[in-house]
Amino acid sequence: MNSIADLLGLEDPNISISDIQIEGQTKTLTVETRPSCTFCPECGYRMHSRGVKVRSISHPIFQDGYALKIKLKQRRWKCTNPDCKYDIQETFKFVDKNRRRTNASDLLIIEAFRDLSQTSVDIAKRFHTTDTYVNEVFDRYIKLDRLPLTDIISVDEVHTEILDSSDYSLIIQDFYTGDPIDVLISRRQKDTEPYFAAIPIEERLKVRYLISDMYNPYIQFVDKYFPNATPVVDSFHVVQWIIHHIEMFIRKQIKQFKERDKNEFLRKHPEINYTLDRPRIPLSDEVYILQKYRWLILSNQNNITYHVDLRRDTHFGRMMNTYSYEDYLFRYVPRLRTLRDLKEMYISFNIRNAGDPVNAAKELDELIAHYRNCGDSIFKDFAGTLYRYRNPIITSFVMVEKCGPGGIYDARLSNGPIESLNRKVKDLKRAGRGYRNFEHFRNRFLFSTRNRPVLNGISDSRQVQYFDEEDFD
Repeated sequence: MNSIADLLGLEDPNISISDIQIEGQTKTLTVETRPSCTFCPECGYRMHSRGVKVRSISHPIFQDGYALKIKLKQRRWKCTNPDCKYDIQETFKFVDKNRRRTNASDLLIIEAFRDLSQTSVDIAKRFHTTDTYVNEVFDRYIKLDRLPLTDIISVDEVHTEILDSSDYSLIIQDFYTGDPIDVLISRRQKDTEPYFAAIPIEERLKVRYLISDMYNPYIQFVDKYFPNATPVVDSFHVVQWIIHHIEMFIRKQIKQFKERDKNEFLRKHPEINYTLDRPRIPLSDEVYILQKYRWLILSNQNNITYHVDLRRDTHFGRMMNTYSYEDYLFRYVPRLRTLRDLKEMYISFNIRNAGDPVNAAKELDELIAHYRNCGDSIFKDFAGTLYRYRNPIITSFVMVEKCGPGGIYDARLSNGPIESLNRKVKDLKRAGRGYRNFEHFRNRFLFSTRNRPVLNGISDSRQVQYFDEEDFD
């Protein structure tokens, strides 16, 4: 009954609950300090009470289904030494001076910011306050430092549009833990060069691998800032290069077929003015099959489930299965068979040599020679790309040990983990409808995505050294 720690989870051994009143769905607690002798901290004389001031505050956590209000009986003490006249008002550890909510409110507000889908307005509504206040609480406590560099780091850009001069911010990630090491406001040299140069050389010398896409400035980070590191070009982005160029070819074919269909339609209907009437052009077989079933060319063949059972296709008006659609694709655009087969050669090579960079180097040279002589312009260009990034691509086949929930396992050097972070950045930007304050954006993102964020923020009365979800268990 008298233990506020047991009842509310608020730590303060010097106080007790003297009364509890329930009215409707609200429970009101009267809290006061235990009787004790009080002595002046200045001169040591005994102090006497000048009366009690009742102060009402709210507590954000429901207790047994009741909303909680707390009445604080605060005594004002005055020194009995006529030469001192020191006076002071009682304070309570669980609420700061001139605040109308317990400190648990701030901690719960901070915890709510861990959910990237929650905007400041959502959090403010939840705690019956203003978005200005919840942002002030967050900025007061959350000031996250850069994490130390590890021997394997990943870098990638993400579209943020925070700066008018640069649409992309740069994310640096710890490959082992998946924690973002830091976020830079842009990927431009004027921002990255002073940042990396300011990191102590002893720390930068520890980096062995730097994983990135085929953006040359990222690869050049190795020569500029990480003398002991080897650049790694992520395999996903190499395959993405192929997929992108094949898709561009398919889009071009669709455009050509649509232009043919339009011209044929206008030839048959000379009375129609295309610009003014904007007639609906019937969907041709070629456009239909390329638009709806191009995934049969772009997807990894091992991931496609071919259905042999026949189903009626409303466009063609006949029974068809996956093989039928594939045959139509090759019939209308024969080059797609060659593109699909050449793409699958690289995907098979990429999967087969994981963990074997020595054999990957040998097979990659053979692939480059084959693509150069294949007669297809897309893969001739791809051969040049493979040749330019040969060594970073080979290094991507290295496997390293990582520790996960199931124990230690081997993982290939990849930018896969950082791609998931990029999605979270986009979700945060979308939910907040854009950001202009980069420091707030950076701290919000790092706080939400790090496993155990160590905080450097300072509250009104004390420094907060660490905060984690366990604090609310």
